[in-house]
Amino acid sequence: MGRGAPGLRVGDLRGERLRAREILLSALVALAVSGSLRTLYERAIERVYSRGLGRAPTILVGEPASRARVREVMETKPGSYVCVGEMDLSDEGGVDLAGLRAMLDRTGARNVVLSGAEKLGDAEFLNLLRSMRLRKVRVEVVPGAVTLMGSTPVLSENMGLPLLEVGYPRLDNTQRALKRMLDVAGSALGLLVLSPLLLGVAALIKFTSPGPVFFKQKRVGADEKVFLCYKFRSMYSDAEARQAELEAKNEADGAIFKMQNDPRVTPIGRFIRRWSIDELPQLINVLKGEMSLVGPRPLPIRDFEKMTERHKMRLAAIPGCSGYWQISGRSNLSFEDMVRLDLYYIENWSLGLDVKIILKTVRAVVRHEGAY
Repeated sequence: MGRGAPGLRVGDLRGERLRAREILLSALVALAVSGSLRTLYERAIERVYSRGLGRAPTILVGEPASRARVREVMETKPGSYVCVGEMDLSDEGGVDLAGLRAMLDRTGARNVVLSGAEKLGDAEFLNLLRSMRLRKVRVEVVPGAVTLMGSTPVLSENMGLPLLEVGYPRLDNTQRALKRMLDVAGSALGLLVLSPLLLGVAALIKFTSPGPVFFKQKRVGADEKVFLCYKFRSMYSDAEARQAELEAKNEADGAIFKMQNDPRVTPIGRFIRRWSIDELPQLINVLKGEMSLVGPRPLPIRDFEKMTERHKMRLAAIPGCSGYWQISGRSNLSFEDMVRLDLYYIENWSLGLDVKIILKTVRAVVRHEGAY
């Protein structure tokens, strides 16, 4: 027994060495296979990009010299980016947001590369990020603007030079996805449950006054994007043409137009307005992603054109069927009060606040608070 024990230990040691060699050999084979597959993948992707396929349309923003350097890299080493437009910084070193929005709409670009971000002030840089986030456009900056960023940078080398991808702080989080899920579920369920009411109201409108059942009006939404807002028609068909003659009788201050006894409203229109039924078709806008269940109210182009730059800060969020001002007095509040409440909502947004506003909106509708 004394002689057998050492033999067993030696055998065990040899077995351990053999297993270690097998593990090492397996690791080397896995590494070689992984490296080969990675090389094949990169070559395949490079070939796809060289043929102009799968490349993200990109707009370059910055001073001419810096844009030229970035463009040269893009052309020398084709990557996942293709330049479809360029924009210079203003004389003050700022970004023309209106011009950038128009270029994005025209080119369909989903990516913005900013060179010279260090020339932007903090507020202007955050406004740019907020604007692009609302349009689901990615923003990347050429290194040199790290001190301006309020989020953790993500290094990207898809273009051939390092870029720092940035996001708008506080707003890109899980609650945003949950808010969209709430919007989709709520609007779909609302349209389904309320379908008998919607069909009944549509029939009443159709048979009591000439004109279409739905009123479609261009409204200004998040980041000044214009969309068609759906409502049940509560006015006579010539209502918009008659608004100019009623401007002098406007009972609201600021940019909006309100008349408690508007002669353009039909008898059925007064009823559905009192119960806020005229706004139910906006659930379609919510389902399409143009509106949310809760957010600042989208205003007509006529009202938008009368707004100051401070008032336009309320466009920093997706517009909603209901909002903080609706549960605080609705039409009884002044325009300045509406803006103040909208800005408070944007700065203090949470999913819990949305749920609270939805519940209070139901109570405000039942009590006819501020509706006419």
